[in-house]
Amino acid sequence: MLLLARLFEGPNNGMAYAVAPLEDKYKVIPTRDPIADARALKARGEEVLILYSLSTPTFVEHRREVAEVASRFPVAAGGPHAAGDPITLAKLGVKYVVVGDGEAALPAIVERELGLRDELPPNTVVIEDGRVKTGRRFYVELVYKTYSEALSIYPPIEIMRSCNYRCAFCQTWTQGPVRYRLEDNVVALAKVYVARGHGDIRFIAPVGFLYGSEDGKTPNVDALVSLLKAVREAGGWPYLGTFPSETRPETVTRDVLRAIKPYIANRRLSFGLQTASERLLKAMKRVHDVAAVEEAVRTAVSIGFRPVVDVIGGLPGEEEDVASTVKEMEKLISMGALIRMHYFIPLPGTPLWGRRPAPPHPLYGDFIKRHRKKVEGYWEEQIELSRKILKTYEELRAYLRTPLTTPNSSAS
Repeated sequence: MLLLARLFEGPNNGMAYAVAPLEDKYKVIPTRDPIADARALKARGEEVLILYSLSTPTFVEHRREVAEVASRFPVAAGGPHAAGDPITLAKLGVKYVVVGDGEAALPAIVERELGLRDELPPNTVVIEDGRVKTGRRFYVELVYKTYSEALSIYPPIEIMRSCNYRCAFCQTWTQGPVRYRLEDNVVALAKVYVARGHGDIRFIAPVGFLYGSEDGKTPNVDALVSLLKAVREAGGWPYLGTFPSETRPETVTRDVLRAIKPYIANRRLSFGLQTASERLLKAMKRVHDVAAVEEAVRTAVSIGFRPVVDVIGGLPGEEEDVASTVKEMEKLISMGALIRMHYFIPLPGTPLWGRRPAPPHPLYGDFIKRHRKKVEGYWEEQIELSRKILKTYEELRAYLRTPLTTPNSSAS
């Protein structure tokens, strides 16, 4: 069995995580033309399984390819989009849709394709005999390597999976209980990365400063310092609290920043305000208030960090709160922060899936023009992406001739 890993332009981190537990046992081959490559391999008598790791933007861009490939060859698809909307992928012909920890799902999928097992692989959704079937849910510990030698991809090291918060625009918290990668495992991976010439060690964590937290909400300063110090001693330069291990404003405290400052390479810290509307913060289950963000900015600046505050424009129902959000962003800039502007992107699997974005408000555009040097992000690109997602699902409803539903599509 050969595994054809479909790679796309840009990072392919999800694919590296998917194949890492398998590449010592099965041959993994990168492909950018899965149909041609699969045909060539089949002509040589090889059995193939084609792998996709799909974010929602990737799905929107390549959905027709996915359907065409799945009509000709067995396909296993994972990633956040698969977890958020498995039924659509299954209806498009994907044989195995991975909705949970791929480290448990993919080896079982390969064994089933080889005829070594009959039962449905864990953490998967399939359509068989016209019926939707789901495998049992199984959660793994974070012990597997995070890089792929076969694909030459060395992504950020995942140190935390899932989240104890329930933000309505996010899917991360649906990934089961919070788990942390043990420090010894992180250090072993970091040594490999350094040896391969990847000395800047970045981490993936839903809330970077909550690594090792006992309750998933209170920073464990000792665990943070120990991890960062150990990575330094392994020859790496650790980045934490910045993409892709942003944190939350409540965790940006003097104790945390003073403790980790000698060890982290970054002086930028990313955390979210999202909106200055207390009403919407509560509706989105953000838990914190605006004052917590202001305090985090003051604390970060006073200790020598540059705060980068995330704000989401276009949140459903935000119209009456835009002016207050813009006013708050002005205040945060005056306090020393940068703003990273986002436009609301409806993502399957999140509580806000099924809610249409509010139209881009001109006050946001005026703010961005006034503060070009203090505002980051991909505002215009995300407006276009949001529209593409909505248009894609309108087309899919017509193409599949059936309502496409998700657990959250009835949101109003």
